[in-house]
Amino acid sequence: MTVLLLALLFQSSLLLPPRTAMENPAAVSEVLPKLAKDYTDLWKRFVAGKNDARTEKDLDSLLKKQKTFDPALTLQGYLHLYAHDDAGARQKFQAAFAINPKNRIAAYYLAEIAFEQRDYATAASFYSQLLTLDPSLSEIDTKRERALLLAADGVLRSGVRAEAENRLADAEQAYRQALTILPKEANLHQHLADLLTLENKTAEAEAERKIAGELTPRGADSSAASNPANAGSADTLDDLGRWGGDVKHLHEIRSAESITREQLAALLVRYFPQLMELRQTPQILTDVQNSWASSEIRTVVGLSLIDPLPNHTFEPSTIVTRGDLALTIGRLMRLLGVSPKTTQPIAAPDLASTSALYKEAQLVLGSGVMALQDSGSFNVSGVVSGREAVRSAETLNRIFQQLPH
Repeated sequence: MTVLLLALLFQSSLLLPPRTAMENPAAVSEVLPKLAKDYTDLWKRFVAGKNDARTEKDLDSLLKKQKTFDPALTLQGYLHLYAHDDAGARQKFQAAFAINPKNRIAAYYLAEIAFEQRDYATAASFYSQLLTLDPSLSEIDTKRERALLLAADGVLRSGVRAEAENRLADAEQAYRQALTILPKEANLHQHLADLLTLENKTAEAEAERKIAGELTPRGADSSAASNPANAGSADTLDDLGRWGGDVKHLHEIRSAESITREQLAALLVRYFPQLMELRQTPQILTDVQNSWASSEIRTVVGLSLIDPLPNHTFEPSTIVTRGDLALTIGRLMRLLGVSPKTTQPIAAPDLASTSALYKEAQLVLGSGVMALQDSGSFNVSGVVSGREAVRSAETLNRIFQQLPH
């Protein structure tokens, strides 16, 4: 898939169910008796999909009679959604939510539209408000975490870029914004302290170091993030942006002698959160409900990056081989539009050109995302260490970031 097609997919409109499956706004907002009949007729007309322009005008008439009638505004939001007018829908849902902060329909679509437009911080805020209205919505909590991850990732990247360009004030603003998203990340507080020191803001720097120390587990070194000698074990700003409160799983992966399918799925989605925005083909999986990476697993399976088994299981704890990693990374590279640096075949005695893995292996080898082992073989059946998997993800991420977008 080309980068252009990838970008077009990111811009796709919200996927909407049939009108008959939409929830009646009357279920979450009061309909006054004097307006009940007119509203019911308009709802039926909307569901039937007949004469939306007239329905919009009649809803305006209802709103003239009762300006705070938020079911009418919510229904107008529906009309704009089905007309592929997300901006108009957002305006209607915002008006409805301002009138009735308990309107969970308006909150949901405000979150979805914001996410679609990559305003991840706003999306996370509305998802959080939606969870306050209905804590039982577990799938919304997953969406909230995704939005937080993407919001933090974007802010941290802008901060790192500003710091590299010596725009310290901009970097400080970005890091402070990131801390509103990830307030308990000790390394981020420590990094901000280092930046404040460069700006000669000594008192503020000491305050940030104190917070970092309070948040660092006993026995850990809160200065690890800023000490190059500890770079191998410390979390970078990018790590914090990708993993947030789940950074412990990155630690587990890095230190693993062999990684599992579950860990590989999480690694790919965390390094390439754009995958969550692509259109996926839902698959039935019977053994991932209790996995900490169930959302990531469904994403990679839905994009055909990792295949489920014929019996509809994923087997999250199955160990990943180098052949498995090459196949998955190769598919991901094609999805992202990444080409190898060299088309010259790289010889490996255990990898014949007739092998089903040959094309993917050449793709990852030619791009430097994976390398032959010291023996000169590819070792298709060898296990993949966590450090090796992370290195492959980081390498591919750097290559992808350098592509024209």
